[in-house]
Amino acid sequence: CSSDLESSVYKEARVDVIASIGDGHLRFDFQGPWSHGSLIYERDSALLTVVDHLHKTVLPLTQDSQTFLKMMGAVASQKLRAKISGSGDGARVAFELASENARAFFNGAPALRDKGIRKEGFTCDGYRTDLGGKKAREVWVTVPQSAGMGTEDYDTLRSMVHQVVDLLGPELDQMGADTGTFLQGLSEPQLPVSEILYAAGRPSGRFRITGVKPREFGPGVFDPPADYQVLGMLDLVKTGVNGPP
Repeated sequence: CSSDLESSVYKEARVDVIASIGDGHLRFDFQGPWSHGSLIYERDSALLTVVDHLHKTVLPLTQDSQTFLKMMGAVASQKLRAKISGSGDGARVAFELASENARAFFNGAPALRDKGIRKEGFTCDGYRTDLGGKKAREVWVTVPQSAGMGTEDYDTLRSMVHQVVDLLGPELDQMGADTGTFLQGLSEPQLPVSEILYAAGRPSGRFRITGVKPREFGPGVFDPPADYQVLGMLDLVKTGVNGPP
């Protein structure tokens, strides 16, 4: 599956994403001006692996590491908010835009607006969410089978989404996002094929699937590069203080 993510406010903030899924594994490959990496997920072990192609590093996140990272994130998000409140206008505006996008993505009750329409080559239902009397989110979804995704693959995707959202919970809470309601909505199998987020009633971010095709995966597709430096949690703490190694 190939897709695009882009910001309507910061034109350089866009990324092309290729998602590969099969046999209880999921891999997202990101390529954009601000990012070049991969996120690999193994459902049985709940292992998340972050690959940074720019610095040629691999960070495996076991369940224990994720628990530690979540606690560290709660402290870091509080410090970040305090730091931003005392910084320049640019940083505050960027943080508020990110917060508004997070609320638009996670909060509110989507209302069905269109049923059985064509969007990005799929037959979709369209939903709209309003917050504070303004349009916050539009999303067009299809059933996973229509995109060639079986039940097992969708369960792998849903499992990873639960895990990542829980891992980022402290940061999202600081932004006012209601992740609990969002996660409850994943119980109904739906695959978003196009989505628009709004800030102050104007488009601020866009996502769309550009193509889906079946593929036979050879050995090693869901493995991180063997020649990259493997980091531990202590390395991550040092990186946060000193910058990338």
